[in-house]
Amino acid sequence: MKDFFQGFTLVYGPPGSGKTSLALYAAAEMGGRVLYVGFYETGDKVRGKIEGLGLDPSRFVVLDYVSISDADLLLNGVVEQYVKVSPDVVILDGINALPQSREAASSMYRLFSGPVIAIGEEDIGGSHFAYMADTLLEVAQFFHRGARYRRIRVVKTRLGPAPGAEFYFTISRRGVRIIRRWSQSELGDRSVAVASGRRVAFAEDVAKSLAELMPGVRRPGLLNNSRVAAFICEHPKCLRISAGYLCDYMDNVRVGVLSTSRFVGLVARQMGCDVEEVVVPASALAEDYVLEEAVEKVAGAPVVSLYGLEEVLAMYGPERVAYILDFIQSALPGVAVLATFRGVEPTPELLNLFNTVWRYFPDRAVVVKSALGWPIHELRVVEEGGRIVFRA
Repeated sequence: MKDFFQGFTLVYGPPGSGKTSLALYAAAEMGGRVLYVGFYETGDKVRGKIEGLGLDPSRFVVLDYVSISDADLLLNGVVEQYVKVSPDVVILDGINALPQSREAASSMYRLFSGPVIAIGEEDIGGSHFAYMADTLLEVAQFFHRGARYRRIRVVKTRLGPAPGAEFYFTISRRGVRIIRRWSQSELGDRSVAVASGRRVAFAEDVAKSLAELMPGVRRPGLLNNSRVAAFICEHPKCLRISAGYLCDYMDNVRVGVLSTSRFVGLVARQMGCDVEEVVVPASALAEDYVLEEAVEKVAGAPVVSLYGLEEVLAMYGPERVAYILDFIQSALPGVAVLATFRGVEPTPELLNLFNTVWRYFPDRAVVVKSALGWPIHELRVVEEGGRIVFRA
């Protein structure tokens, strides 16, 4: 979080977009003592936000200048309190109330020796304060197909993330979380899980081809920060394949299961394993706090398996699917994600979200995309000795 706030930072955007919460949380990360100077919001309201973010109120000195309109009194009061408090970080909330002149902006820039976070409304983005700032951040909140998004964009910076970079962020009692977009380039170089093969196995000819491609590997594992998707058909056998794989991973490692309904647990028990699902109806995933609570329940698992994403896709579109995936891997760094879509075509927009993609049919499995460079792209699916076997 503090990487975004370098030197004199100006955060601007419309009311309710999360500017103040973002600044309060970032300031708490940057120093032990924070001076908050408010020109628009009352002290009681700000203290409520501090507590609502789960921060320690004793670390904040909150000054309320809402009732003072004289610019000279404002500036003199800020200087006096700054010298008195000697804070590590200063927040100036509502700088639209200050004189919008080059002299005022220059004075504010030079006044403080430590980090400063200034907050303003949309029109401040083209002001003298914006010109003077070391870092300029634009914050926005919008709704798309019923789901809420908060976004931070780096307009200008001398030290932080590159200009033009955009990130989503969330606000809750657990604080503020920056959601970073996943990239296939961030894949780890070690496996966090390898499926046992007790229920879904590769035939010897497939295992041999894999070993030739990757010496010593007969079953590829899930890598740190990887994403694997399975687009499965509506036939019950396709769900059995997916549930069988889930059980095989659970033989060797803890897997956190998030689902929009309890159907996968029932099928998994038929396959011989007990799955504890965290069930979150797709209709509840428009808000971040529901997703945050669900993710907390699977924290510590190196693998998170998602079921029912086709419902999220139908309700909110691919943007929300991407958001949920990014949210999980930002909250649980390094975790591998297994995502399942039932009765959905793997469109290019969805394919770009994963490093490996499978399609399951009752009689075959197709490797649509693989970061491992699979030697065989279409496998026959047969049942032998109580197992589902993939053959070349």
